[in-house]
Amino acid sequence: MAAVAGLAGGALLAVLLVFGPFEIGGTASGPWRTNLLIGDPAASPTVRAAIARRGLLALNRSETVYFNATSDENGQRLRENCTYRISFDQQPDSRWWSLTLYAGDDYLAVNGDNAHSITAENAADSMDVVVAASRPEAPAYWMSSRHAGDFALTLRLYQPDPAISDDPLQAALPRINRLSCEDQS
Repeated sequence: MAAVAGLAGGALLAVLLVFGPFEIGGTASGPWRTNLLIGDPAASPTVRAAIARRGLLALNRSETVYFNATSDENGQRLRENCTYRISFDQQPDSRWWSLTLYAGDDYLAVNGDNAHSITAENAADSMDVVVAASRPEAPAYWMSSRHAGDFALTLRLYQPDPAISDDPLQAALPRINRLSCEDQS
């Protein structure tokens, strides 16, 4: 009986780890999480299975460091019906970076807005990105959360400074501030 209980418990744990939230494991800095074993041959079977389930073709950390956020600075879940400001006080120390919004199903939101991602190569200034279901009236960098449900943001640092590859908490990560939310009624 103990063997059956052990097998059942192990199977349940495997399902939770592989199909659970992406941010399991790794290191956190504010709302951002990373796991330096993504793309590493030394990754555990659990990390490899979670990455494979999402279809991520991950590069080694010397090529790319991945940060994922599912909440804002106050720990509130990122939601389609809210407007956010992503503030880069300085550009991440990498050759270039991209910020992509993934819907609750781990794919790009199907909304026809063609505003899933922002990228910068050798940018020198601070910048803000508005994340909202509709385009803001004032000119701004904008990413559409329309039809995204509860979503995640993925920040990729391509060819990061070696200090970031060794210690991701050295990265200059943007702040995620909720500006407003619409009623869900």
